[in-house]
Amino acid sequence: MTQEELQSFRDRFDNIMQAPKRIRNKRLVTLMEDMERAYNIPLLYSAAYAFNNPEIMNLYRQVSYARDFEGGR
Repeated sequence: MTQEELQSFRDRFDNIMQAPKRIRNKRLVTLMEDMERAYNIPLLYSAAYAFNNPEIMNLYRQVSYARDFEGGR
């Protein structure tokens, strides 16, 4: 992981958050999937992974929590 790669994911997140709600969730899910592939984030929570990759997990959680489960109103 380079800081530049992680910054590009942060930039994508910031850009997505400016999008209309109706398309934001889909883009957030895609961003999460891209992060999972790029950083081999385990599907199930791993304390060891979170401990060893705090910056990645911080952004991943931020993206996850930004999703709207209310239907995008």
